[in-house]
Amino acid sequence: MKYITLWRHAKAERPEHYANDFDRPLTDRGRKDAARMAALIARLEPKIDALLSSPSARTAQTAQALLDLVNGKVKPIWQESIYLASADALLTLLQNLPEETQHVAIVGHNPGMEEVTSGLCGTAPEDIFVRIPTAAVAHIAADIPQWSLLRWGCGQLQLLIAPKVLRA
Repeated sequence: MKYITLWRHAKAERPEHYANDFDRPLTDRGRKDAARMAALIARLEPKIDALLSSPSARTAQTAQALLDLVNGKVKPIWQESIYLASADALLTLLQNLPEETQHVAIVGHNPGMEEVTSGLCGTAPEDIFVRIPTAAVAHIAADIPQWSLLRWGCGQLQLLIAPKVLRA
């Protein structure tokens, strides 16, 4: 069994305030939501043993909330290809993970996060049936012995949760 946690970056500053999209940092609410969701991800079983993230400012800050909780047990891989990646690109990335990886977390962007979740748990990435708002987490179990066997439709959605559910 392999596990995939897909985490959309938390709420970022408005794009009109920044020269380019890549540099937009998290808002105050985004930082709080990232911390809430990181605490949830840190409690998932099995524990994550790989963390891949887009290196954009907002995804890096979101990922850092989780890294702060795992105390150096997981080294991040800053993967430029995750920035605005398509579902097919994300699937290929997953298929090429080291076999010893059991539970990977990916911090990325929409529409890729919605598309890859829908593709893994449905029939095709274009048949989107999930909505993943900022900072939301989708946790998927795939009954496969090795990453190279990962295909559309082979996953089972275990958890889909938005941060507003956890706000007090």
